[in-house]
Formats: sequence, C-alpha cells, structure tokens
Amino acid sequence: MSEAARIDGATPMQIYWKVVLPLVKPALSIVAIVSFVNVWNDFFFPLIFINDKSKATITLAVSIFFGEYSNQWPLLFSGLTLAIAPTIILFLLFSRQFITGMTQGAIK
Repeated sequence: MSEAARIDGATPMQIYWKVVLPLVKPALSIVAIVSFVNVWNDFFFPLIFINDKSKATITLAVSIFFGEYSNQWPLLFSGLTLAIAPTIILFLLFSRQFITGMTQGAIK
C-alpha cells in the first residue's frame, strides 16, 4: 500500500499519516492501554524509591489503610475506586480500538 501511495505521488509524511498510521492504530492503542495500566498500578517501585509521603502514588497511598490489627474498609474502597477511575475512562475512550486490535489477527 505504501508503494502504491508512493507511485501516486504521496510524500513520505503523507504515506505515514494516511497509510501506515491508520493500519497500526489498533495495535498502538493496545500497547498504550496495557502500558498505562502497568505504570498506573505499579506498587513495588514507588514503594522503594519514594521516601516522601506527600509524593506517593495512589496505589502506594491506599496501602496506608491496611493496619496490623484492623483495616479501614470504607476509606480503602473509596481510594481504590479513585485509583481505578482513570483506567476505566481510558478503556471507555479507546474500547473500539482495543477490541479491533485484539481481534485483528483472528479474522481474515
């Protein structure tokens, strides 16, 4: 397809924006969603590297609601709801590309 666009007189940037990018958009959306979820839910590295509690990530801050003898369940669940909200919003925005990217290799 890129060769046909080149024969038709398209510049390399036009080939990239009008031929290549629409073909890889589903795959890019899958990579973006999976990478975002991995970074957003990361607990281990912030636990090691962040010393100041005012700079803690949401997942790290939610862990303070677990006590040795008791748990603060209402605060824990409200914090977890706030922590998962950006991931759900991102999935809702890109759900069509996500489903297309997941099924692209299965249908011929």
